[in-house]
Amino acid sequence: ALDTDDIPGVDVLLHSSVGDLTLSVHPFLDKIEAGNVSAVDDTNEEEDGTYRMVWPAGIYLAQYLTSPAAKVLLTNKTRCLELGSGMGVAGMGLIAALVRDNSTAHVALTDLPAAMPLLRANYGGNKDELLPGETATRIKVAVEEFAWGDPVALMLNNASEEKYDLLLCADVLYDPTKEVIDGLCTSINSLLNHDTGLILFSTRWRKNDEERVFFEQMEKMGYTFVIVDQLATELGGGSHATPDTSDASDGSQEEEEEPKAVAISRSALTWQEFGDDECEKNKAYFAGVTVKVNGKDVAVVDLTDEDFDDMDEEDFDDYEAMNIQIYAGYKNKI
Repeated sequence: ALDTDDIPGVDVLLHSSVGDLTLSVHPFLDKIEAGNVSAVDDTNEEEDGTYRMVWPAGIYLAQYLTSPAAKVLLTNKTRCLELGSGMGVAGMGLIAALVRDNSTAHVALTDLPAAMPLLRANYGGNKDELLPGETATRIKVAVEEFAWGDPVALMLNNASEEKYDLLLCADVLYDPTKEVIDGLCTSINSLLNHDTGLILFSTRWRKNDEERVFFEQMEKMGYTFVIVDQLATELGGGSHATPDTSDASDGSQEEEEEPKAVAISRSALTWQEFGDDECEKNKAYFAGVTVKVNGKDVAVVDLTDEDFDDMDEEDFDDYEAMNIQIYAGYKNKI
């Protein structure tokens, strides 16, 4: 069995607009104190482990959702669902934002059956801080199984008159196979309220052209995805260029340092432009931004394998942030 003692948890500091709130999550059940959730051996070494990771785009989306910039996008969102919740960081960020805004809402955190025990435990471990006092009567949270493209689940949802007016997706394109993309597109189209619904899609670009297929397929289905700041500004909100939040820090017992605030910048590249080697805006962006390597500024376009080996954790987190975009999607009105 895998020794979980050497694997730390992760603390995610949310935006100060929701108060002094830090999410604490851990990839193994026996390290979580979550009410009546029993500690079990869930260290199956044959699993792919994706739901045990706190993905960078999930952290980023949680921090964005809890920032003042996102308030305008959350107005009147009463039925919300996260696809591929993993350990639930982005969904819990949404819950914190809805509490801040005095909203009344139903929030569903969903993932595959194998992820359920860990997702339930991590949500349970943060629930008391997320929903203090009477707020649990206004914000109803469910942790539910949902496999993308599952025909039975989609059939039941299509028969329901209650669709979702907010869908969250964070780092769901790390394995951009045709099966994954087809299931994700089908699920979004089935679950979303086509009149009022909004998709907040946070992605860490890796396999740019393969991941771009998702957006192209959604466009063919009648959807538009824009940089989230663009839609927020159009609706009377603001941008989120430099949040006052941290990325993530190890939550092990040996280290008691508080998560520290860092400034994160995002590009304004569209999904059509990001990572397109023929796009002048893309080339200019990556030639112009730098990351620290051994204390020196190196342009991202010039980074080598040795540079990545020499980066410290904080500098690598800065590099990760440069490759994260949050898009807002919606069904086009005909």
